[in-house]
Amino acid sequence: MPKHAELLARFSADFGVPFLRGARCTVSSPLGNDGLLAIRNGLSVDTALADACERQIEEAAHLADLTPAPFDEDAGTLLYAVHELFACTHPQASSFYARAHLFCRAAAQEVLALPHTFDAGRLLTRHLVVGRAFGTTRTDVHVKWWTGNASFYGADVPKRLTAWPGVRRVNVDRRKTPMWKLALSAGEEELRVARAALMVALLDVSPMTRLWLLGDPAQKALGFSLVLPYKLGGKKVSPLDALEDRALARAVVDRLVDVGVEVTGPPLALALLSLVREDGPPRLVRRAVELCTHLALTLCLIQADAPGAEETSTLREVLDGDLAKMSEPSRVYWSTVAAAFALDGTSLALPTLAELPPRAAPLWARLRERLTHKRVSAVSVPLERELRRRLPAAGDTERVGRAPG
Repeated sequence: MPKHAELLARFSADFGVPFLRGARCTVSSPLGNDGLLAIRNGLSVDTALADACERQIEEAAHLADLTPAPFDEDAGTLLYAVHELFACTHPQASSFYARAHLFCRAAAQEVLALPHTFDAGRLLTRHLVVGRAFGTTRTDVHVKWWTGNASFYGADVPKRLTAWPGVRRVNVDRRKTPMWKLALSAGEEELRVARAALMVALLDVSPMTRLWLLGDPAQKALGFSLVLPYKLGGKKVSPLDALEDRALARAVVDRLVDVGVEVTGPPLALALLSLVREDGPPRLVRRAVELCTHLALTLCLIQADAPGAEETSTLREVLDGDLAKMSEPSRVYWSTVAAAFALDGTSLALPTLAELPPRAAPLWARLRERLTHKRVSAVSVPLERELRRRLPAAGDTERVGRAPG
């Protein structure tokens, strides 16, 4: 126990508390199994760490209108895994630890052993940890002077090395890089592969983060699929299943719109095309089409309430721009929306003009007409045929515009 108490105290002070508070944190040696046990059993014991966890729960109110799950062993496992990832991303990790990749593999196994769940509160708590990990950066400083040079990875430069810069011809090069990018690029191949596998494991147990990072370079580098590598109740599941909870759905849609549908829409549409090619479950195909369409509807609602809003620039380009000059990524996304319009009343149930606010209805109607342009229809028409073949009749399906609540 004394050993575990010491590990917990050091972890809390150096990494756990500052990481959760978004402050500068210090990464020590990999913690291993002893560190995992100390964190799992000590989240509520260490006062500072417990306070930091409580603050995360309070901050969750800014993301979604629901109560997150407690920071328990589940969240503790994720904190441990993030620390192991960062510890094994140091440039000298392979020199310090002959088999550094084993620490990442062990962490990935612990993450993959977490319960598969779509409980909204649990997903929100997991996102608070995993999402922060993908937003963490490290500043490396490379110093050169007249007689030598030195590099400092995430550490301060001793003042003596930068003294008398003119006389000693000191050059200081600071580079801030996301940790995920360093994890994929630094070190030997075996270690890079292990770090990548750990990051994928973190994303797969946090479907909300998967959706949160649509269009983000991190997810582009690691890959995004609408099918997760596990089943629940014998069914294949998707990050989109997280949208079953209306509070999470609203939070995700707000995020995708804030980032920009021109950024978040294309990777979602491309993942849908892959799902269709791979003969994915119709249930997941429908949800992906509905989310693409709901994003377009949200832009119409925003434009109606706040004409010229920054978020609706991509919508205004479609409504008023030259569609012949539309970029390929945008064409893929808007072709998905066009296919949804064509399926309205058969495989999908889109909002009618009468159901929309008076100022939004004309925009929705105009968008539908604009998406019949030949540059869009070249993709949307064959996609519509495939979707019509794969999707059952809409029946009593709830209208797309109501899905995220």
